[in-house]
Amino acid sequence: MAFKGLTVDENNTYGKRVEEAGSYNVRVLPTSVSKTSSTGKEMLTLNYEVLDGKYAGGQIRFDNIVWDDTTPEKEESSIKRFNTLMVAAGVPNGSNIASLEMMVKALTTKYNTMNISVEWDGPNDKGYYNLSVQNHKPKDPDGSKPNGVFQPTNDNSNGTGKLGPNGVFVDPATHSQDNFGADPFAGAGQVISDDDLPF
Repeated sequence: MAFKGLTVDENNTYGKRVEEAGSYNVRVLPTSVSKTSSTGKEMLTLNYEVLDGKYAGGQIRFDNIVWDDTTPEKEESSIKRFNTLMVAAGVPNGSNIASLEMMVKALTTKYNTMNISVEWDGPNDKGYYNLSVQNHKPKDPDGSKPNGVFQPTNDNSNGTGKLGPNGVFVDPATHSQDNFGADPFAGAGQVISDDDLPF
C-alpha cells in the first residue's frame, strides 16, 4: 500500500516524554536491571512508565539506587533506602529478598507499581537536564500530580516557564517571552507540501 497522507497528532507517538516535575504513579519496566556501579558497588537501575494523567505512557528512566555498605552508617542508610523502595511497591512485610536480581524480578513482575516524586537534575556534561527520582511511595489513589515545573533551559534556569503559542517561551515570573523560532507547522489543518519542508 502507498502512503496516503498523515495528520500529525502529538498524542499518537512513541517515546512520550514527561515534561514536568511532580509525583507520578508508575510501573517498573522490564528494562530495569541490577548491575555494578562505576565505583564497584551493587545497584539497581529502574525505569518507569507513568500509569495515569496527562503523561500516561511517558517514561522516567535511570533511577540508580546504590547499595553501599562501606561503613555501618552507609549500610544502615542503604537498608532504609531499599526497604522504602520495597514497601512502596507493596512487597509484604517480612519478605526475604536474597539478592538484587531477586529484587528486580519482584519489582518488574508482581510488585511493579508505586508512586515516585521527581525533580529536574542537571545540567549533565552535555548540558541536558533530566528528571531525577527523589523518593518512592505507595501508589497514590488520587493519581499522578505534575507540579508545573518544566525542564530548565539556559534562558530559564528555574524551569518554571512554559512554551506558549507558536513556540514562544513564557517566563511566568517576568511574563517575558523568548522566541526560540517560529513554528513552521503552526496552524491547525495547515497543508504542508514537499516544497515547504526544510529537508
